[in-house]
Amino acid sequence: MDGYQFVAAMFQSLVSLAWPAAAVACVWLFREKLNTLLPFLRMKYRDFDVSFRLDQAEKEAALIPPPPPSPDLEPTPEEKSRFEKVAEHSPRAAILEKRAELEQVVKTAAEPYVSTSIAKSWKTLPLTSAIRALRQQNVIDEKTSALLDDLRVIGNRAAHSQDGNEFSKDEALRFGKLTDDITGLIRLLS
Repeated sequence: MDGYQFVAAMFQSLVSLAWPAAAVACVWLFREKLNTLLPFLRMKYRDFDVSFRLDQAEKEAALIPPPPPSPDLEPTPEEKSRFEKVAEHSPRAAILEKRAELEQVVKTAAEPYVSTSIAKSWKTLPLTSAIRALRQQNVIDEKTSALLDDLRVIGNRAAHSQDGNEFSKDEALRFGKLTDDITGLIRLLS
């Protein structure tokens, strides 16, 4: 091996390391932004699924003070049992049921604050607009708004999912608990 071949081999080795080095440098440079984007990450490969949205929603729910206990706002044992049965058989259907309940509560609470130019009635009002109206009128705070947005995204993912096995029973039960808590709070605030 002469000098030219040696230099060419060294250069080729450096070039083969360029892409991994560039990837590591990009992660290092944008680490703060990646931390804020990580909750929106969702990866799925065959049976392996990683989603941080439900975890993020639970963290946000922990920051919201719980509403005072009210027997009128708590689901009955029969409702809880029915929801658990639905979640066992079809977690996606359970999530969609709770999302529909959440949407109705939020839209009803936002109805007095929505101008008729946005929607002719609360039934045609998009959920994002209802959340925004409640936030602008200071009915809900920033944390509650973020939690509602996370729950909306999870519900949308369930509604538009092609795979019926995308959600587990545990995820459906966690979603149901978060939804029950936030709907109780919104009913108290409005």
